[in-house]
Amino acid sequence: MSEKEEVMKKLPIVILLLITVLFFSISFSQTHATDQAAVKKEIIKAPLGVPAGLPFSTAVKFGNFMFLSGLIGTDLKTSELVSPDVGAQTKQCLETLGLILRQAEMDYSDVVSCTVYLTDLEDYSEMNKAYSAYFPKDPPARTCVQAVKLVREAKVELSFIAAK
Repeated sequence: MSEKEEVMKKLPIVILLLITVLFFSISFSQTHATDQAAVKKEIIKAPLGVPAGLPFSTAVKFGNFMFLSGLIGTDLKTSELVSPDVGAQTKQCLETLGLILRQAEMDYSDVVSCTVYLTDLEDYSEMNKAYSAYFPKDPPARTCVQAVKLVREAKVELSFIAAK
């Protein structure tokens, strides 16, 4: 059998393989596009007492992730800082963030990242004391920075990224 005849004999198999690869490639790309289209941004409403009407969302859920805006330690009934104490403000931040997590059927164990803003790094250990009560095991990744000033003269602000 000549070389040309061997090639001609294998040609239908090669064409069949190419068609199969093309079919699976198109099928995968359509499935991937459908999966992406199914993932929509969902705004999580702020609990009562968290200022509404500001030009940002308190939390945004996208797929398995939720991004929670920074919150300060204000009393949800009075909208005033709960205390001048950084520990009490930290606790209130975490309580309010917990309410928002629960609205999205999540909890503190779903938090994968936290950003802490302190107006004075001397308050770091007091903030850590309040913070560690909410994350006794496997705490999230965390960044802590000193900010010159926070809204309403707060001493601490926290934001989360959660995933479920």
